[in-house]
Amino acid sequence: MEDVRKALAVSIVARGLSALLGLLALPIYLRFLGIEAYGVVGLFASMQVLVAFMDFGLHTTLTRQLAGGGREPPALREGRDAAATFERASFALAAAIGLMLAALAPVVASKWVNLNVLTAEQVTRALQLAALALACGWPTNLYSAGLAGLHRQLPLALSICAFSFVRVGLTVSALWLWPTLDSFFAAQLLASILQSIGTRIQLWRALTLPGHRPRPAWAALARSRRFAGGMTAIAITNILLMQMDKFILSYLLQLSDFGIYVIAGTLAAALYTLIDPFFTIIYPRLAALWASGDASATSSFYHSSSQVVAAMVMPAGFVLAFFPAQALFVVTADAGLSQAGAPILVCLVLGTALNGLMNVPYALQLAAGWTALTLRVNIAAVMILAPATWWAASRIGAAGAAAGWLLVNAGYVLITPQLMHRRLLKGEKGRWYLQGVVRPALCCGASACALAWIHAASPSRFMTATQLVIYWGLVTAVAIACLPAAREQLRGMRALAP
Repeated sequence: MEDVRKALAVSIVARGLSALLGLLALPIYLRFLGIEAYGVVGLFASMQVLVAFMDFGLHTTLTRQLAGGGREPPALREGRDAAATFERASFALAAAIGLMLAALAPVVASKWVNLNVLTAEQVTRALQLAALALACGWPTNLYSAGLAGLHRQLPLALSICAFSFVRVGLTVSALWLWPTLDSFFAAQLLASILQSIGTRIQLWRALTLPGHRPRPAWAALARSRRFAGGMTAIAITNILLMQMDKFILSYLLQLSDFGIYVIAGTLAAALYTLIDPFFTIIYPRLAALWASGDASATSSFYHSSSQVVAAMVMPAGFVLAFFPAQALFVVTADAGLSQAGAPILVCLVLGTALNGLMNVPYALQLAAGWTALTLRVNIAAVMILAPATWWAASRIGAAGAAAGWLLVNAGYVLITPQLMHRRLLKGEKGRWYLQGVVRPALCCGASACALAWIHAASPSRFMTATQLVIYWGLVTAVAIACLPAAREQLRGMRALAP
């Protein structure tokens, strides 16, 4: 078992570097492509998320299965057979997804988006290249899920960081030579192929068992169909909730205006750089703790992990929410775009921060094999949010859609734990709300507000970025000071690990 504290630190740093690299590259992409072409990039990113449910729960199921096994030969044989089975299924799904998106590209280019500078033929060709890149990179998610289940977050994080540098390097080089959408997505294609190969090598090395030849065990898919089916349904509803705003706006707005929304969304999504590494660490451990039947250890790990997540996402969320125009200016170097995107960013980043708080309760539900609650809440949210988003976007524009994202995540925080704690960790709802939501929100909100009051604006992007980083550090220090269990977990996560 790897050191949890070291794995978390390296994961956050590595993914943080990856996210920072992407943000630093964004102005370069805008310079070579223009805001309308970057809107195409954002549209395809939404399409990529839209088909994420087509893993049919394989990734999460593989993580859960490998997390429950050991390093003894019988467990390794079962794990290798499961990995071989899911790998073949993933290849088939990747081919189907690539063909489907490539076939849809002409329809999207001619019937969906509103073009000014680009032609439908250019957008079609770019989207088809992007579909091929997605298909070639699809198995990476399965291999990453397997490494997480084997508690190999350290090498996984380093791999993600390294391939992020490769991806950005290839893309910038291609745009420097040929500043077109085609070259952008061609570079993405090459990077996806290299990453799939690299992560595959990592997984199978971690599953090494001399003398054993893995064989597909299709019965493993049948045994996990209930859990995988629940995960698939959750994925579909999650995708609808997270992407409906982008698809509605890509239809209602000019592509250039949609590009502003995409940039604000990219900056808000940087919070997942903090959330995702922690989730990949705590989910396998919660699964192992739940399987062991140790209720006390499960409760302790659950609450302290919730506080760690709050201490990570709330400071960044509140700093971005109180300084939205400054953050966008640092990323884009465009004062007009920054002002236009500021109200959008406020709603998106606060909604994402609330979404981040729900990751630990969600991990507990998955550890217990309970997918029904999240599915039911998601279905109710989709039924309410879909018409509300269309109405708000039609009358208010991008800011209306962003407000919908904030409201739906506020609903999750208010409703889901109420229902979950009736079945899992009964009687601990109040503790979660107080220590994992209310206390950190008050501390971070108050400190960020005070910093906004004394803030001195600077015309320099570098100085503005420096100010925001200092503010983030100060608010994070306040958050950790308010959350003693988070401090304890950060100091001694090894003791809480199963």
